[in-house]
Amino acid sequence: MNSTNTRTSKRILVSLFFAGLLFTATAVIAGEEQTHAFDANGDGKITFEEVMKKLEKSARTTFDAMDHNKDGVLSEKDFDDVRDGMRKLEDWLYDLLKPFMDNDNKSDPRAV
Repeated sequence: MNSTNTRTSKRILVSLFFAGLLFTATAVIAGEEQTHAFDANGDGKITFEEVMKKLEKSARTTFDAMDHNKDGVLSEKDFDDVRDGMRKLEDWLYDLLKPFMDNDNKSDPRAV
């Protein structure tokens, strides 16, 4: 893979990492029954810092899951593993939805 493709690939994967973090954040926030669970200092306002502190554990879990060799660094190999996992998820979703697609839309979008 050339340097430009590698940089683009990394940007996409970093974006996906943050999208996953946002998805996790949404789940954490939705799971909290009361907003005061995020209001660490009790001032009635939820700051970015308070939200990030609450999400720190989820971010660490996500990072650690991506860091397969547990060296504290996301390497090209770790990104390759994430790409492979994303392909497997895409295949699984396609196979799951395939029976519900009409015949005109059964062409495999992954072939593009």
